[in-house]
Amino acid sequence: MSDGLFDPRTVAVVGASDDPAKWGYWLAKGALSGASRRPVHLVTVRGADVLGHATHRTLKDLPDTPDLVAVATPPHTYEQVVDDALDAGARHIVAITAGVVYPGGLPALAERVRSAGARLVGPTSMGVYDSASALALTWGTLTPGPIGVVSQSGSVGLEIGYLAARERLGLSRFVSVGNAADLGVRELAEAVIAAPHTRVVILYLEDLSIGRDLIALAGDKPVILLTVGGSAAGRRAVASHTGALATPDAIVEALCRAAGVIRARTPQEAVHMAQACLAVTTPVLRVAVVADSGGQGAIAAELAERLGLEVPEFTPSTVEALRTLLPPEAGLSNPVDLAGAGESDLTTYSKVVDIVAPEVDAVVLTGYFASYAADSPSLEGPELTAAAHLTETITTTPCLVHTMRPEGPTVDFLRAAGVPVHGTIDTLMTGLSAMTPLRPGGDPPESTPNRKPEIDAPLSGGSASSPQPGGISGFVALRRTLVAHGVAFPSGHLYEETDPALTYPVVLKALGPAHKTELGGVVLDLGTPEELHREARRMRARLDLPLWVEEQLTTSGVELIVGAHRDPNVGVVVTFGAGGVLAELIADTATALGPLTHAQAEDLIATTRVSRLLNGWRGAPPADIDAIAHVAVVLGNILRAHPELTEIEINPLKDGVALDAYAS
Repeated sequence: MSDGLFDPRTVAVVGASDDPAKWGYWLAKGALSGASRRPVHLVTVRGADVLGHATHRTLKDLPDTPDLVAVATPPHTYEQVVDDALDAGARHIVAITAGVVYPGGLPALAERVRSAGARLVGPTSMGVYDSASALALTWGTLTPGPIGVVSQSGSVGLEIGYLAARERLGLSRFVSVGNAADLGVRELAEAVIAAPHTRVVILYLEDLSIGRDLIALAGDKPVILLTVGGSAAGRRAVASHTGALATPDAIVEALCRAAGVIRARTPQEAVHMAQACLAVTTPVLRVAVVADSGGQGAIAAELAERLGLEVPEFTPSTVEALRTLLPPEAGLSNPVDLAGAGESDLTTYSKVVDIVAPEVDAVVLTGYFASYAADSPSLEGPELTAAAHLTETITTTPCLVHTMRPEGPTVDFLRAAGVPVHGTIDTLMTGLSAMTPLRPGGDPPESTPNRKPEIDAPLSGGSASSPQPGGISGFVALRRTLVAHGVAFPSGHLYEETDPALTYPVVLKALGPAHKTELGGVVLDLGTPEELHREARRMRARLDLPLWVEEQLTTSGVELIVGAHRDPNVGVVVTFGAGGVLAELIADTATALGPLTHAQAEDLIATTRVSRLLNGWRGAPPADIDAIAHVAVVLGNILRAHPELTEIEINPLKDGVALDAYAS
């Protein structure tokens, strides 16, 4: 897409108006604000002047070619306006109009525009904005700044712009995607990210149709994703545990981790994360808290740890340096309690920050600093001097400020110097926590797992070797495939009336449903052939399903679930966690984009609480993490290789041995 959308040679507004309650007013006003940079033409059927400027009745009357045409006219006029714009040579159309009914629908509209060599934003867009090119085709007034915004909701996008302005920030580029008949999120986001004056990007998405394209968007500039977490998969019934546990929210998180994108939950949170990204250029984990009081320090430190940051104790040398500077009652560890020393000498703030900064990734200053000048004008000079010393101190370690009154000359000075200043510790810590180190991202590479020794050879002969309906989705064929890829199963076979050549005790299970226990489709601890045959007769009377019998695993191990699920937007995802019949209840799982490499599978396992049990909890023998990771790799690869399947699952997996498997 050419940059003509954000820096057009000429602009025409169709539907221009003098009424501030109408879109035509704001489009005309915004377009005219850039009149020193480009010709602006206003079009209205009335032909009367708008905002003191002459107008034209139609696009056909313009004296030159309109490079960009913004349309805010009634829906019934839309087809004619689009035709007029294309006939006039427009290269871009920004369609504000909602409720457009176009012959053949939006696909026909997009084809009409593209066939003329033009591109369309919308319909139902809330406009475009570029601070560098003085282009302001939106409702209201946006403030210039370093944040690029691409939004599937125009109102949310504008809210982000207004919130950024409150923080003395602003927008570089803004575009409301609208109904995306032609230009979609990826193309528009690429243009916003590429702008030299964009330093951080906020995307608001109401669906994840962008999928893994998000990975390609995330480059050198920080990207923050604000989304309601919707994947279509989350709104349909799922048959397997994996489908239930790989929630839309878990998939969003997995996509963000793979792309190295920061996840936000609200517009304000997104802005504060953007503020942190602008001030903090390296990952942050270890934080020093410097407070005016013990209470503020404790609150800040506890919040930091709850958000995944670390508040480490200082080394003895740092504690001693603080002791020489602060009064006897001061808190010298982390957090630091200044105990009134800041009020006595405003330069104490920067001196303490200078002492503790080498031990951490960032310093948080919380309390009254930056409020002195607002309350006591006589302190403006000393506080500004202290603020200047602070900016000189934090050349290598960033400092973020929470002040009780986020207003006044010191706040303005600090923000102008690139120091984030917040009115609450909540917003400060939330933004800072977004800078914690991300796991290595990127689209998982192709992987070829190493084969593992087989406990049970592939089945052969008899009905067990016959092709199963649905490719490998039948249990027998699925089991055979998994065994061939090195996944271990207990010895077993299809149940027959004859005495099976297995070691007792054995397990009897019905084949087909994923949730066998709810249907009474699993019987454990069958110690003799007589017990087996009796339970088989009872199960057949209840369930018209084939039966499977296998040796019961008697070792004590942790029951796990490993599954792969095909999301309609992001493709294969792999889920691992605590398994068994309580899998959904415990919900201790982690999800990642698949298929996985072996190292990625091990990382996924390590993110769960159950991994602590696997590593040998209180003297218990450790589990075979290598074998478990291998299963996660295999399931992701199989699902990718079989597009007819939507999910594949092993639950439970115990001691590296699969006790049940399901695919659909």
